[in-house]
This record gives sequence, C-alpha cells and structure tokens, in this order.
Amino acid sequence: EKLNLIPAYRVAIDLPSGLDLTNSTGDVIFNADLTITLSEYKTGLFYGKGYVNTGEVVKGYIGIGTEYYEKLPVNEYLIEPEDAFLGIPVKELDAHKYSSGKVLIIAGSAKLPGAAILTTNTTLKSGAGAAILTFPQSVSMVAQQKLDSAIVFSYNDNNNAYLDIINVEELKERIDWADAIAIGPGLGREEATVSAVLEIIRTNKNKKFIIDADAIFALGNGEYQNVNLKNKILTPHQKEFSDMLGIGLAELKNDIINYGRNFSKEYACFLVLKGAPTIIFNPAGEVFINSLGNPGMAKFGTGDVLTGIIASFISQSEEFENTLISAIYLHSLAADLIAEEKSEYGYTATDIMEKIPHAIKFILNSFL
Repeated sequence: EKLNLIPAYRVAIDLPSGLDLTNSTGDVIFNADLTITLSEYKTGLFYGKGYVNTGEVVKGYIGIGTEYYEKLPVNEYLIEPEDAFLGIPVKELDAHKYSSGKVLIIAGSAKLPGAAILTTNTTLKSGAGAAILTFPQSVSMVAQQKLDSAIVFSYNDNNNAYLDIINVEELKERIDWADAIAIGPGLGREEATVSAVLEIIRTNKNKKFIIDADAIFALGNGEYQNVNLKNKILTPHQKEFSDMLGIGLAELKNDIINYGRNFSKEYACFLVLKGAPTIIFNPAGEVFINSLGNPGMAKFGTGDVLTGIIASFISQSEEFENTLISAIYLHSLAADLIAEEKSEYGYTATDIMEKIPHAIKFILNSFL
C-alpha cells in the first residue's frame, strides 16, 4: 500500500506482488507501470486484477528456452493482429448483396429502440450484404427513420410495442432466410418477450445465433439448460453472465476462467464474456483474451455495436472461431484508433461503429 502511494515509476519482476496468478485475484496488489515477466507470459497477467495492476507487460529472459514451452499443452491465448487478419471474411469478386451475408436482427422495443438501431447499422458497416430488423409495427417508424440501409420487418404487436410469443410464426420466413441472427438488444424483459426468445432459439437449433442483452436475460432461471446452445454465440457482460448462472458477481470474478470454460464446454457454445478485457471461450475449452480496448468503451451502446459486427462477420463466413475472434479484436481496435485521435473521453458507440471500416482496412493493409 505504501509503495503504491509513492509518485514513482513502479516495476514488477515476474508478477506484481500480491497477485494470485491462478485466478488473477488479490486484495492488496503492487500497482506496476511495467511488469517484466520471467521467461514466458502468464494468463493471470492479462485479465482480472492482473489486467489492472501490471501496466505494460514484457518478457524477461532467464535461460529457459522456447523449446521447453513448445512441449507444454496450451489452451489459453492472447489475441494478436494476425488472428484478426485471418478471420476477416473474404470478399469474392462476383459477390452480390445476398451472397455477402444476410443478417436478421430480432431486437428493439418502444422503450429501447436505440440498441436495435446500433446493432443493425453496424452489420452493414461491417460488410454484410443485407440486414433486416424485426420491430413492433406500432412503433416501426422510429426504426425506419434511423436505419442507414437496412429493411424493417414490422410484426403485429397489437399496440403493445414489444415482441410476443404470438409473433414467432410471423418471423419464421425471415429466420429461414438469414445466414446469422442477432437476438436480444433492446427487446425488453416482458414475460411474453422472454417466452418468444426461448421459443425462437428452441425451434431453430441449426441456425447461427448471436444471443445478447435481453435474450441473455431470457436464458436465466435455468432456462439455458432447456435450449440447445450448440454453436450459438452468447455475448453477456460479467453481471449478465453471473445472473444467468444464478451466482454472485464476486463469485464469478474469483474464478472467471473456469466458469467460462466449463459453461462453453458443457453447452458446446461460444461464450464472449464482455469486460476489460473481453474473453472468448470455445466449445473445446480454449480461452482467447482480447489484447486491445480502452476505458472509453465503458458506455451505453458499445455492446450493441459488438453484436452487430459479430453477426455481420458470422453471416459472411462458414468458419466460426477465427471470424468471431476477428470481430471482437476489430471492435476494440476501432475504439483504440479513436482514442489515439480524441482521447478516451469523448467518443460514443456510434463513433466506434463508424470507425470499424477503418479498423478493417488497418489490419488488411498490415498484412497484404
């Protein structure tokens, strides 16, 4: 505690004192500006309390060669620029709008229209060829006025202004049409909406779903055990995930890697646990930690933009894992490019959305 109060440049050797590397927790931890970790990177330095207290992390050499580590099993990774490049969907010369990714966005309500707008507009900014937003008919003009190029499909909401279980049949043709479906942003948490979300996921087990926000809420109270989540992508933030599991947030944070790994393995899904940093878990139990992002992203709407870019990329590719990793990295890269220009204070989720094409170009130019 005394060292942390000294106005000096603080260097940790191997790891900051007080940090438990097994789960990246600790009560009193040395707050380093630079951590010279010995021989090889450790997972606990890049998430949780490690992420907050390590500062810049570099490797120091103590005589152990890389051949030693190459023999060890590895299932935890840092996402790097090469990973983002490998996952960017390829644009064929003879592509047309329906071969470039068709995204259906089941999102929005009268109370929360903005989330649906951000998600939908982001899908097209990220390269998808066609996007349809389903929206309550009684308030559909709210969505139509804010969309760039996407189409609004209005379902009969009987002036309730939210999705109901009776609307599921209306959406069937659009669901069949889509290459990827984003569900949840701004849907609301009415009982009828929860029932509709569960029915849509349950009856379309072979479709590619990105399940976010209020659709994550619908999976609470043990409902995630009653639907087939195989190859679905869930994008909760930490509080949404702990609520869905029925545990406290502190309990989750004390063992976040194992909770995420066990969930994705048991339900054969991809879990994108949003936070600082965002962590991805795949059905094989592998862990991918995002290496980009800044505190300016901690505001309304950034998660909706992330859902949009994931849905867009997934709709354009037959491959899941690399595409998902690329989308998450590029979302954070866009925010970091803005922070370089404007600082971490003055930008919004819309700014991140507008910067995504620049982030994609940045990565492509770096490797082509």
